[in-house]
Amino acid sequence: MPSTLRRVAALLLGLAPLLGTAETSPYYVGLRQSFGHDSNVFRLPDRTVIGDRVLTPESSGLISTTLLLAGIDQPIGRQRLYGDLSAGYASYSGQSQLNSPTYGLTAGIDWETVQRLSGNLQFDAGRRLGRYGDRDIPTGLGSNDESYQRLALVARLGEWRTSRMWLQLDAVWDRVVNEVDFAQPVPVTNTPPLRLTDGYEREETSRAVGAGVRYRLSGATVVGAGVRTAWRTRDLERSLLGPQEVVRDSLDSRRHDVDFVLAFEPSDLHDLRARLSYGTTDYDGPGVADRSGWSGSLRWTWRPTGKLASHLRLLYDSEDRDFGGSSAADGGGDRQTRAVEWRLDYAATAKVTAHLQAARYQRDYSRRLGSFTDRDTTLSLGADWAALRSTTVGCSVATQRRSASAEVAFGRNSFDATFASCYVQVMVR
Repeated sequence: MPSTLRRVAALLLGLAPLLGTAETSPYYVGLRQSFGHDSNVFRLPDRTVIGDRVLTPESSGLISTTLLLAGIDQPIGRQRLYGDLSAGYASYSGQSQLNSPTYGLTAGIDWETVQRLSGNLQFDAGRRLGRYGDRDIPTGLGSNDESYQRLALVARLGEWRTSRMWLQLDAVWDRVVNEVDFAQPVPVTNTPPLRLTDGYEREETSRAVGAGVRYRLSGATVVGAGVRTAWRTRDLERSLLGPQEVVRDSLDSRRHDVDFVLAFEPSDLHDLRARLSYGTTDYDGPGVADRSGWSGSLRWTWRPTGKLASHLRLLYDSEDRDFGGSSAADGGGDRQTRAVEWRLDYAATAKVTAHLQAARYQRDYSRRLGSFTDRDTTLSLGADWAALRSTTVGCSVATQRRSASAEVAFGRNSFDATFASCYVQVMVR
């Protein structure tokens, strides 16, 4: 750990016993240190032949991540300003090429005027190690640097808390960039002569605008309808060797939807939100067929007791519009994703909480050489303990498995992986 971080950690730990008398503040600073281990960090199948080499799963070694934390949550008249920032460094003892700085930022404002205008504006950005299970990334050992930005706006006209009806406008801009540098060059095709690549970059950007009306049937039920248009671009770039050249590929699409939405919150026990859409997607590229049809999502939170909370999410879509591509259920253009995500939180005591998460993703791919399906299952179990008012510790263990209906040359096919981590977090307000 760098000397600066060591001094900050010592300061925060020294202040921790004094926080029992501290007053609540809209600001916070903190430090989080975690240690983890991944049995298959590159999400490789049991045995993959790459040219004249045989690749097998490799572990991450000990993953050490040190993060400095800061944030604000401050009401200002009718407005509310909030923000969260984490910044630090992640190191992998068994895969040093993955060592890199990491950060995450969320900043936003809930705004409201006396002219019955209200809404939310939020910006998210960050840098992290990207997922290796993605089919678009060639199989191989390499760093996967991922950066993302998202800007989302919700604007309402009308007293949406009490009125029968109001108008709503939604706008989202997303950008995700993956840069992969391979430790050893890998083939990108199985058609002789083999071409090798030592670099790969994927950039996905999307813009979406939607407008609709919301109507309150009762105090607990809101229904609505609207139209939505989205533009999506995916740019791929490979650095090929012998002879050197850069190969670029791009896929643009436009999507038009009619959305029907439902929100049902009869009490603090239940919160149900659903979307059903019908739309068309037009692709500007050869070999990708335009499509039309239904899609939808459902989120249900149930709190049967003060100690137990269940969160369920269902999705059927060609991309994850609810989460702007930040969920593992995201699909890029030529996939159809069915997803079930469930989380159970249990407060065993006032200081000890436990959580169980399970998810199932089925992605149907349509490619020029045929169609195939991936089925991913994830399961995780963890617990957190508020050891002091300012200090929290926790551990979790997870497993991930993919079952592929077809083994695609140089693709990330069926695999298994397990991950375990523990952390300690100190916060000062």
